[in-house]
Amino acid sequence: MGTTFKRGKKWGISVIDSHGRQIRKMVSSYKETAERILKKIETEIVEGKYLDIKKYEKIFFEDFASEYIKTHVRLELKNPRNQEYMINCLATQFRGKYLHQIDALMIRQHMARRLRVVRPASVNREFQTLKSMFNRAIEWGMYSGSNPAVGIKNVPQNNSRCRWLTEEEQERLLSCCSNNLTRVIILVALKTGMRWGEIVTLKWKQAACSNYVDFDNGVIFVHESLAKSQRSRHIPLSDAVRMALQGLERIPNTDYIFYNPTTLKPMGSLKRSFHTALRRAKISNFRFHDLRHTFASQLVRCGVDLYVVQKLLGHTSPKMTQRYAHLRSDQLKEAIERIDMQSKNNVYHADSNNSTFLAHSDFDKKQDMSNVL
Repeated sequence: MGTTFKRGKKWGISVIDSHGRQIRKMVSSYKETAERILKKIETEIVEGKYLDIKKYEKIFFEDFASEYIKTHVRLELKNPRNQEYMINCLATQFRGKYLHQIDALMIRQHMARRLRVVRPASVNREFQTLKSMFNRAIEWGMYSGSNPAVGIKNVPQNNSRCRWLTEEEQERLLSCCSNNLTRVIILVALKTGMRWGEIVTLKWKQAACSNYVDFDNGVIFVHESLAKSQRSRHIPLSDAVRMALQGLERIPNTDYIFYNPTTLKPMGSLKRSFHTALRRAKISNFRFHDLRHTFASQLVRCGVDLYVVQKLLGHTSPKMTQRYAHLRSDQLKEAIERIDMQSKNNVYHADSNNSTFLAHSDFDKKQDMSNVL
């Protein structure tokens, strides 16, 4: 199939590849080495033609990341901006590496480095994104190997954080907001338990695949496509939220309640004004998502059943809602009191002879029999 040839002091090879193209190149100063290289190339050509063994495409990770953003993230994901930022960070970490060069060890080393600067939850989100990228690369025929992320487990993380505000802190936070829009968004979070993404996508009226406020029926509807649980839910509209929303100005160019004045799309962030309000209210170690915890904590402390809390929060499993169960310590006390009420006529005594417990009535009978004897 191929031949070796000598040019000057060097040996070269000449071979026809699987596409019928001639390959000629100088490879070594020794004939034996040139023959071994030729044999290896001939084997690879035969395997590729008859055994369907493909050579890896030399695609840089950063180039594929750019294609992934354009083809997948911007077209299919509901929150593309956050995903784009995460993918760009991954592209920086793996810049200069071909897709086939990235292996499981390299991914684990990357996760270990990231754990030094970000939380485990952030590391896991990046890892899942990386895993999804390789799945798409295989699906699109841009990578013929196996997914190197398969078999790697998520980093253990503690999601038991349950920071919430007292009623006095809530009032203080609302009064320290620098503008009415910030105050209304915080109020909606406190009174509905909605997530940030669910709040900023709210619309004034019903629309397809959208979150909206139904003022006539007094509910807020969260669409399944915009919910983390992928399940729609209805949240009763409180009087305070109704009045706050109706006090906002509406403009004809957008249906969104909380919009960006430049793009007329949902707001991107509230971090600056929210952190300013927290600083003025002298509240520390608090995140916007903790407003959701505050909503749930209030319900539980008011005696609302955990199943109802689960439905209002949109949790798919009661496990997530159970983190608030400790706030109902009075329920435990009430349960013990009920037992005491049921057994108030049966006072238990210890029998020192056989270490058993006898009901008060049985104890009296034993005393009577001893008197008779």
